[in-house]
Amino acid sequence: MLMIRACLVTANGRDEVLEDGALLIEGGIIRDIGATSELIRRYPEEGRFDCKGNIVMPGFVNVHYHGALTIARGVGPDLGLPPLYSPHIPQGVLLSEEECYLFSLFGYAEALKAGSTCIGANYIYMNRHVKAIADLGLRAVASERVHDIDFFEIGRGKYVHDARTGAETLQRNVDLIETWQGKSGKIRCHMGVHAPDTCTRPFLEQSVRLARHYGVGFTTHLAQSMKEVEEIRRREGMSPVRYYEEMGMLGRETVAAHCIHVSEEDMERLQRSGTHVAQVPEGNLKKGDLAPVGRMRKMGVHLALCTDSMSGSMLEAMRFCMVAHRLSGESKTEPQPAELIRMATIHGARALGWEDEIGSIEVGKKADLIMIDTERFHLLPIVSPAGTLVHCAVGTDVSHVWIEGELKVCEGKIVGFDEQRLLREVRRAAEACWQRFKAGKA
Repeated sequence: MLMIRACLVTANGRDEVLEDGALLIEGGIIRDIGATSELIRRYPEEGRFDCKGNIVMPGFVNVHYHGALTIARGVGPDLGLPPLYSPHIPQGVLLSEEECYLFSLFGYAEALKAGSTCIGANYIYMNRHVKAIADLGLRAVASERVHDIDFFEIGRGKYVHDARTGAETLQRNVDLIETWQGKSGKIRCHMGVHAPDTCTRPFLEQSVRLARHYGVGFTTHLAQSMKEVEEIRRREGMSPVRYYEEMGMLGRETVAAHCIHVSEEDMERLQRSGTHVAQVPEGNLKKGDLAPVGRMRKMGVHLALCTDSMSGSMLEAMRFCMVAHRLSGESKTEPQPAELIRMATIHGARALGWEDEIGSIEVGKKADLIMIDTERFHLLPIVSPAGTLVHCAVGTDVSHVWIEGELKVCEGKIVGFDEQRLLREVRRAAEACWQRFKAGKA
């Protein structure tokens, strides 16, 4: 057993801050919560981890993340189109399987160090990447990027069917499900349907049938560009959201990223179906896009948070989300920090089907926790812990991470992991990849 003593921020709907509190953890589960003095009296023999003066809170749940797109960091937002549609940068199928694995491992490690304990992981060759996720000790809902339209032709303004890619990506997602679903307490799977416009109707129908057969949900992109909206209107005569509703893709087991170009009717469909919208505030704003998050929030659409790609910091995601809401909403002070923390924790857990086990500090839940080191110039003085987290904290302020009570990050370093070796390998691989493209040899 382990007793963690700290200022605790819970995210269970009560907006509660326990200024001098403690947790009793046994077998990876939170067994008791209370005032520090009271828990010390009850359990005088238990070992203690003293976090006094710091903030302990639920681990972040990053519901939609493409870890390998760290390769496009500093470049992706300036392309004018999503990186995956560009044949001119090293990403996706233009990387070897080993390169793709390496950059994904790098992305997951960054997210873990920044406080994400659970990730909605989506990319290609995911069966290999899940091994990296498991080795890091992360919790994840994993999915393959599934599509049967040629991405690079979209970048050239055309939609071209690619049956071979469709068969290969769908089989990889099936292999992922059969290998991992129900086989690990920390790994679950989704069907990773890429987007309405990158899947033909027959292919989408097949993907839905397989998801139903295996009893898994969906990770997808939805209404992320005007090109998508225009193509679905041309092809299907309706909006992408309505098309997904018709195809059985909306619902409580679906995490739909972006939802930028949505009408009032679309938002009503999302709310009515219980579909979880993965907000991408940082990525969208950096590309000049703004989803109507304020309106969706007012209508009761279930909103969770993600970093999407090129960043692993959910603290930054909360801050960008606040800005996006306040720009698109009717109030300049909403949402308040406590709500943003819920979006980054318990709302994410609900989106990934894990709300009964993680996402808040409650007796009986798993001890997926993080500690924020508050002895920083940019964090003091702390009048409101939630406000300080949202307005001021950065990813490197996360000093400790526990998953099921096991210490995964200590003093900012991943336990039992050679970070310097990974940095060297990533730097060397990235330089080789970009040189290959500059030389025209990709």
